Amino acid sequence: MFAKSFVTAWLAVAVAAAGCATSGSTRVGTAEAERPGRTVRETLKRAIALLERADCPTFAVNFLSPIKRDQIKDLEAYRKQRECGPNARANVDEVLLAMRLALRAEPSVQGVKATIDLSGIGLRVTKFEFVKYVDGLWYFNEL
Repeated sequence: MFAKSFVTAWLAVAVAAAGCATSGSTRVGTAEAERPGRTVRETLKRAIALLERADCPTFAVNFLSPIKRDQIKDLEAYRKQRECGPNARANVDEVLLAMRLALRAEPSVQGVKATIDLSGIGLRVTKFEFVKYVDGLWYFNEL
């Protein structure tokens, strides 16, 4: 639960910052590197690459579960709120560290859900939850 609120808070901090490029959604025509992967590990690697280049809006929109994304009334406003810049760097760095550690962990998979538990290692991000959608890609269930 804390991990969800931390990532949500991190994305909210980015509202005041500027400077990130935006990009398309996961629909047809989106570059492969800007979409979740066919494995949890591939999704994490692509998410890390986007955050390393400060492309927070692409990460926030394209990697969020399509079910959750469809519940967002104004996707452009959501995208703009997820822009990141120098003011959000410390939060981005902590999320990146958690993602890099998650790459070394084995996800617990139950059906179309996967969880990587990072609790007990001292980070504010304590877990990542993923969902495998009908397109066969693994999305973050919460951001």
